[in-house]
Amino acid sequence: MKSPSFESAKSAAEKLYATYVGEGGSVDADFFDSLSLYVDAQAVFEITAWLHENRFMILDSETQELLNAGEVQVVADDALSSVFGAFSFSDLSYLEEDPFLLSERSVRRILENGALSATSMTLRDDVLACESDGAFFVLIRGVVSEHGSSLTGKKSTVKNLYERCDEIFHGEENEGQVEFIFSGVPFHSYENSSSAQLQISLISGISLVLIVSLFLWIFRSLLPALVSAFAVAFSCGIGFVSTLLFFRGIHVLTFVFGTTLIGTCLDYSIHYFVNWKANAACDSGTTVRKYIFRGISLGFASTEICFFALFFAPFPLLKQVSVFLFTGLASAYLSVVALYPFLPMPKKKSIKSEKNFRFGGNARFCRTIPVLLVVFSLIMIFANYRSFGIKNNIQNLYSMSPEMFQNEATSAKILNAGSSGSYFILKADSEEALLEKNEELSVYLEEFVSATESGNFLSVSEFIPSEKKQSESYRAAKNLLSIVGEQYDALGFSDSISESEGLAQEYEKNYRSLENSFIHVESENLPETIKEAILNLWIGEIGGAFYSCVLPLHLGDAKSESAFRAFAETHEGIFFVNKVKDISAQLDILSKSMLFMLAAAFVLVAMILFFFYKPRLVMKIAAIPLIVTLVTTAVLLLCKIPLSFFPITALVLVFGLGLDYIIYVVEGSERENSGNQGVNNFAILLSFLTTALSFGALAISTFPPVHMLGLTVFAGLTTAVVSALCIGSR
Repeated sequence: MKSPSFESAKSAAEKLYATYVGEGGSVDADFFDSLSLYVDAQAVFEITAWLHENRFMILDSETQELLNAGEVQVVADDALSSVFGAFSFSDLSYLEEDPFLLSERSVRRILENGALSATSMTLRDDVLACESDGAFFVLIRGVVSEHGSSLTGKKSTVKNLYERCDEIFHGEENEGQVEFIFSGVPFHSYENSSSAQLQISLISGISLVLIVSLFLWIFRSLLPALVSAFAVAFSCGIGFVSTLLFFRGIHVLTFVFGTTLIGTCLDYSIHYFVNWKANAACDSGTTVRKYIFRGISLGFASTEICFFALFFAPFPLLKQVSVFLFTGLASAYLSVVALYPFLPMPKKKSIKSEKNFRFGGNARFCRTIPVLLVVFSLIMIFANYRSFGIKNNIQNLYSMSPEMFQNEATSAKILNAGSSGSYFILKADSEEALLEKNEELSVYLEEFVSATESGNFLSVSEFIPSEKKQSESYRAAKNLLSIVGEQYDALGFSDSISESEGLAQEYEKNYRSLENSFIHVESENLPETIKEAILNLWIGEIGGAFYSCVLPLHLGDAKSESAFRAFAETHEGIFFVNKVKDISAQLDILSKSMLFMLAAAFVLVAMILFFFYKPRLVMKIAAIPLIVTLVTTAVLLLCKIPLSFFPITALVLVFGLGLDYIIYVVEGSERENSGNQGVNNFAILLSFLTTALSFGALAISTFPPVHMLGLTVFAGLTTAVVSALCIGSR
């Protein structure tokens, strides 16, 4: 919450907090697993009491080194200075039981490291707050529940939060003086998904209206438009249901890829209805099916091979896309070959301008066009050879809105958490071994921070040491027993030797009682604040192994990352992760595997075509995917878009769709009834136009993945249809 005054910022935070938290402190589980605003005195007391109870097992490194070196008097004098100093801020509640202020040294270490809050905010009136640039900020932290993780449903936490914040913002008391700053992955996911779905729905809706209008204008009949629309809707429904049956859920980007079905399904309908309406040789639905059967069947087979290849990609999204497209396309094909022949034939055999689409007049000129496209592509690739290559960067897949960008900039400045998105993952066979690895890494990071004089880090071992470390701490604390009586005397707790000895004996008794008592990560008596602090650090047991993470803070420069990677590579069970770079590297590998699958699909389709066509025709057909790949790559380079995961995936789709065009052209040229070649070419151009409207229109989207998909498909299919008509025509 941001406001010119602390009181109004806190008041707005309390109002928002109260809408989700009941009187008993129970959080609305429909939206949050936990929600934190207040840091009350009880929480501070719990931490202090817990540290006091375990003071002998969690000595800080400096104290432990002093005691092991026999410098016990230094520890004692430091405690006396804290107690009798002119500006003492020490909590003396446990002084009689802890005359050396061991628990205070632990508290000081935790607070100085910022381990509890990991932010620059401080405690004020029981809330975390700070002042910056003349404004006050109050922090609310929450963990979204599984029920509230939906991005579009009624139980969407982000959507509900926006609505409640809007009510508070427009409240009479605030008069627009309170501003809400949102930060975190759920907000970006919501914005990302909402924007993508809105744009996809809008573009797809407009495209469908244009396609239906085009059908009505060309066929001058409602039947083709209604039947085609029903077939498309039914195919998309089959794809949707099949994906849900396989995966129990569906990704928003599956719908993006799924729009391919609209164009592909319409292709089959268009070829049927163009011949149904204009081909004089087709006097019945069975004749129409016979006339187009081999062309659409071979096109169907080549496209299905490409869609099926996606299923073997080691990426769940592509598996979903594969199932969606594969089953949906099968439904569309079966509808055309099994149901369409039962439709009544038109009374009048004519269609608008089909005779204007014969390309046999100037074959030499037509065949130079693909050559010019190839030359253009090679020149563009050569001119941009330094940019050529597979390069994925997930940061390019999402562009924040100005409002969200400002929110994140403000949050980064105010919180100053220092997380760069990189971290260490630690793995071990047991909880104890994992804690020891945390300590090993912590020692290295402490030395690194000391040498660079910058940064910090968060580790579970800052709160819960290993049993080995706790035992070492306990043994080091034993050295204090030799001077505990003198310490009580110096503090003025006793007026006689007997009282001093009694206190010393009680201190030793307490010390002895804690022998072999260890703190564990899963201990039930951990304070809630400590549990929250280690929540994002301790991953726990997965598949028989234990995992945790360590977060470097303000250590995100290239030099630090290089040093951290080098350390991780030489230490077993320690892995350094940079999410952006590592995911991008994995996408590079996935992109290369996609190209391999594309090549395999190409070989398989070519082998199938050899059973139906002469080698010369197969070579013509095989040339189309190669030309499409070259031209699309050149267009991407011209638009400053690297050859990455989404464009390569789109190429797989273009490969299947582009082959359809050349197969249709070849089928039309092979028929003896050459007088109908104009009808065939008209059907091809119409099918291209509908695909460009339904899928290529996505190129105007501002959502980067959708934009790249749409642009790649539009450029590829345009090249495919032009090349097919030029190469395949006689």
